[in-house]
Amino acid sequence: MQSNQVDFQKIQGGVISSILPGSIASSLSLQKGDVLTHINGRPLQDILDYRFQIAEEEIECRVSRPTSQGSITDQFLFEIEKEYDEDLGIEFEDVLFDRIRRCRNNCDFCFIYQLPKKMRRSLYIKDDDYRLSFLYGNYVTLAGLDQKDYDRILEYHLSPLYVSVHATDLEKRRELLRNPKAEDILEKIQYLIDNGIEVFTQAVVCPGLNDGKILEQSMLDLAKLYPGVKAFGIVPVGLTQYQSRLKRMNPHTMEEARECIQMIERYQAHFRAELGTPFAQVADEFYLKAQLPFPGEEAYEDYDLVENGIGAARSFIDDFFQAYDPEEETPEETVGIITGEDGKIMFEDFILPSLQPEHRARIKIFPVSNKHFGESVTVAGLMVGKDIEEQVPANAVSRYLLPDSCLKFDSPVFLDDLQLDQIAKTLKAPVEPVATTGQDLFEAIFEG
Repeated sequence: MQSNQVDFQKIQGGVISSILPGSIASSLSLQKGDVLTHINGRPLQDILDYRFQIAEEEIECRVSRPTSQGSITDQFLFEIEKEYDEDLGIEFEDVLFDRIRRCRNNCDFCFIYQLPKKMRRSLYIKDDDYRLSFLYGNYVTLAGLDQKDYDRILEYHLSPLYVSVHATDLEKRRELLRNPKAEDILEKIQYLIDNGIEVFTQAVVCPGLNDGKILEQSMLDLAKLYPGVKAFGIVPVGLTQYQSRLKRMNPHTMEEARECIQMIERYQAHFRAELGTPFAQVADEFYLKAQLPFPGEEAYEDYDLVENGIGAARSFIDDFFQAYDPEEETPEETVGIITGEDGKIMFEDFILPSLQPEHRARIKIFPVSNKHFGESVTVAGLMVGKDIEEQVPANAVSRYLLPDSCLKFDSPVFLDDLQLDQIAKTLKAPVEPVATTGQDLFEAIFEG
């Protein structure tokens, strides 16, 4: 969140949220709410400027101190000598000091356009910011970047970047983005690669729009840029019941998903022979839609795209069974796992059947149908509190577990703003968020 203390029409810079005890910033008597505006005379746009500029042993920092009304009364200039790469001990309210870069596209499949009303305001921000791509792995289209942006990417060596391609055919890509000014993505990616930036790519595949021959061309075009393009992730379009602003689309049928996977797997075999890598990687959701088993770990290389739902299920299952010991002592308590419809399949088809009967008897699966976004949304990360309250039976187990991915990253709040402790009161038992790894789930079940 950006600070409410500062009038950003008057001042730019990073708003300090905390100072680490014993740090350089603490010795300078900097305070929460102060604004670090310049280092070495350079205005700070974001955390990248800060990290790059503080590397030197001698730096000059300019700080402004706002009043409670937001105006600036005091400005300070500090000349600092320190160890090379030593941090100042400052934490900021936001990694972006100059506001997020908004998306210029109008994709018919954009998830932001499919959100119901009256959710958290931050959920409706349609970003396309290359800085968040580098910092957090967000996928961006690169549409609308100017040369200054590319110069900055190269200066700070922001590698890797994560790029939404959707289609390499320029006219089809412009149609998908609904942006007639979208640049040739192959030229932009080639420019980044030529300057030492690695790129991970993806396509959100929409039936009848960028599947079939268009997807085939995209795979072949991007594979020519390997190893600069490290991988190409292929994800099925996600649709909620709120498509009123969009051109109506349909999710993949089982047959369509199977046809898509079969075509991709043929090319994976070709890429393995030619490049030594499968290169094209298929999202778990595609296999679930196709009602096909997940492939082995060799289909996912180093699991570089796992945050995009590609290989997450295989990694989770393998991770769980690496930790699992059939001789493990049986838990005294019965544990309930709250998950989405996809999670139900993973647990009931891939995990529970391989457990010892006495262990399996201590685990109950509670799948939650997504009434909030629509039943076509089946991933656990989009579960909301109200659906859990209405569908999970109360007091059915000693304690409940749910994936922490369905909660806000910095607080125990669901997407519909219900609090985790409220859900625990409704279910009349503790509800524990668990990190989305097999190891963490194993420990939560067997070690409590």
